[in-house]
Amino acid sequence: MNTIDKFLSDIQKTIKYDRANNGGHYDAKRACTQIAKLFETNNRNLGSLAVSISDYWLNTYILGSADLANEPGEENIERIKAFQSFCDADEEADYSILTADDWENLRDFVDDEAENLDLDALQNMMNLILQNGALE
Repeated sequence: MNTIDKFLSDIQKTIKYDRANNGGHYDAKRACTQIAKLFETNNRNLGSLAVSISDYWLNTYILGSADLANEPGEENIERIKAFQSFCDADEEADYSILTADDWENLRDFVDDEAENLDLDALQNMMNLILQNGALE
């Protein structure tokens, strides 16, 4: 099982356990907050960068959703999956779900944390940002 498959499995478990541990009542905000924490844990080697990305996903796409009760929807799962692929510096991943604003935010987050990142990780992320047209 690769990193993305495990991450997706963990997301599904988080959703399932939220429902099971709360008498069958699903709380999307609570579950999505746990998914954001899962993302941070998965990427703890990136420190504050992982926190910035998970906060961005949660605040921009989940809490701003018109259908919060049914989050994370498939689109937002695909989006956090793309963010995970970005953190893994996976050049083969499908990033089509990410918008120009997403890439600009990723660029800004990486710029803010550049001095704290491993040089290889920084270079790989900057290459992905460049490939997706977010360098000025």
